Amino acid sequence: MGTEPKPDGGTAAEVDREELYAVVRTAVRDALLDVVGTVALLGFALLFVATGVRGLLEVAGTTGAVVSLALVVLGFAIAAVALDLVPSIRG
Repeated sequence: MGTEPKPDGGTAAEVDREELYAVVRTAVRDALLDVVGTVALLGFALLFVATGVRGLLEVAGTTGAVVSLALVVLGFAIAAVALDLVPSIRG
């Protein structure tokens, strides 16, 4: 393989087959872990929202309603973090 000139005047970089394999494998593994993490967070969010809504429907006191509402809000917050709708605290 020769280096062919690129339209901008530079030359294409040579990539070793093993290096390319390692990069692609790492990228795929990271992507799969991101998908699994997002699905897990959305599952937890659904659990919190469902528990909170059930508590709101069955509660008789003010304290129970506040706790149930907090669970619903926490569930939506977890879902927002999972879907990258709010900035991450990790930076």
